[in-house]
Amino acid sequence: MEMKKLNAYFTVEAALVFPIVLGVILFTIYLLFFQYDRCLLEQGAGVLAMRGCTLQITNGEELVRELLNQSREEDRGCITWSMEDAEISLKQNCVTIKRSGELRFPFYGFLSGRVDSVWKCSTVRESHRIKPVNFIRDLRKIMGGT
Repeated sequence: MEMKKLNAYFTVEAALVFPIVLGVILFTIYLLFFQYDRCLLEQGAGVLAMRGCTLQITNGEELVRELLNQSREEDRGCITWSMEDAEISLKQNCVTIKRSGELRFPFYGFLSGRVDSVWKCSTVRESHRIKPVNFIRDLRKIMGGT
């Protein structure tokens, strides 16, 4: 019987390439989580700014309290981020929302030697409060009326 000689170079190459490919895939998934939560952060700030413009609350403190309650409810959709409370300010007829959050990156500390591996993101949205009369007039202009 003749024994075939098998070369083991394929096994060595797979042992070197597989961890790299797996690491790239996991890193890409983590980046997708980061991007998803960042989009939720910006969308939430924009929605809160628009809600602040349309709520018919005249007292500024009540408006800020209501928007803070709504922002906490929206934070439940985040997958991996820890969100900070929104900073809400009302100056004259302008509602300003500032949101920020952070994402802890678990394996970055091993690579860089740092323990505090945190990615942070923040956004600011502004919107002017509208008067119902002006809104109706603008809507009629858009609809083709006078």
